[in-house]
Amino acid sequence: MKKVFQIFIAIVLFPIVVQAAGTYSLSVPSSVEVGSTVTASITVKNVAAWNIHIASSGNTSGCSTTFADASTNGKNTTKTFSVKCKATSIGAMAFTVSGDITSADGKNTNVSTSKRVTITQVREKATDPNLASITIEGYELTPAFSKDTLEYEITVPSTVNKIKIDAKANESHASVSGTGELEVTEGLNTFEIICTAENGTTKTYIVKVNVEDTNPIEVKVGNDTYTIIKNAKNLIKPETYEEKTVLINDFTIPAFYSDITKFTLVGLKSAEGKISLAIYDENKNTYTLYNEMNQNTLTLYLTDFDKEIKGYKKGTLVINDITVPVYRYSDSSRFVLVYGLNVETGKYDYYRYDTKEGTFQIWDTEELDVLKKDVQTYMILSIGLGGILFLSFILILHLLNKKEKPKKDKKKDKKQSKENKSLDKKIEEFDQF
Repeated sequence: MKKVFQIFIAIVLFPIVVQAAGTYSLSVPSSVEVGSTVTASITVKNVAAWNIHIASSGNTSGCSTTFADASTNGKNTTKTFSVKCKATSIGAMAFTVSGDITSADGKNTNVSTSKRVTITQVREKATDPNLASITIEGYELTPAFSKDTLEYEITVPSTVNKIKIDAKANESHASVSGTGELEVTEGLNTFEIICTAENGTTKTYIVKVNVEDTNPIEVKVGNDTYTIIKNAKNLIKPETYEEKTVLINDFTIPAFYSDITKFTLVGLKSAEGKISLAIYDENKNTYTLYNEMNQNTLTLYLTDFDKEIKGYKKGTLVINDITVPVYRYSDSSRFVLVYGLNVETGKYDYYRYDTKEGTFQIWDTEELDVLKKDVQTYMILSIGLGGILFLSFILILHLLNKKEKPKKDKKKDKKQSKENKSLDKKIEEFDQF
């Protein structure tokens, strides 16, 4: 009895450590299409050394690789080895693994396994771009979902900041984008859910989420109507601006202000749900869309020109999806002139915009002034030269006329002399009589 008790105490106080033997597993796809590359992977666990050979057979270009090595510290580890073969024709291919593995305690295990892969004809890519469903957590779509109906609406309370949209494709190989947890703001929010078939065909579904605003503040900018944003989280602060608030229609409205530009910006939402910033003039109660153009460290707010640029034709151009006033030298000009405020410096300047490269460069009006002076000088010289030529022509005509005149007078004098002699003769005959 005493001996049994001693054995029991020995087992409890000095347990026997038994290490598990190494294990292995082979992983291959069950089926592939003709022409596909097939990967076979074998994973070994609790091993300190291994000698494994993987080979393929059947309808394949063939591959055979041996992996033999040991862990750097002699301790057990886990390793995965892979080979890749091409499926050459319809039928089947097989992967066979042989060899042995050894654990850190010296236990050796033989490795022997194989798996079969079915090779099938290449399947034509699916062409179905339809959705099977669209759901919005906690809300019902209007109208009810149908794969052929492309536009839906829901209305949510003003307290809702996010919604969760889920959509399923009608065909398993199609993909869906535009779902998940999405932020919403006061007024209309428009989301696109795109289903892309395996062959690349797409179909777009639109979900319009109207966040109720019981007291919307609507303003006019040009011919368009906007709603003022009342929630600061829906706005992104521009560089050089600081957050502030303004009072509009007895509502505290989030805004931004810059000591450089002296602009107060508020958020506006269009009828289509697009959010923009606008310059708010508290004294005049007017709004002007604020459009920044960013190029490296240059940030511009483009506006209308402060004066007419003679020799150039005024028009408009879309830059960064914004229509801005420009001056062109001709309709085919690559470069146009724009006018705007450098948000970093607070200085207005003229800029030359490259319509091909999409870059801005400051433009000095001295260039135009020098050109104008050169043109004026050229015109004066041209007029002066023309006058000199004209006077020279008149003088030449006069000299030519004067040169011919003495010849005419000589003949006239000769004739007059003859007449005088005749008259003298007659007088003499009269005296004799």
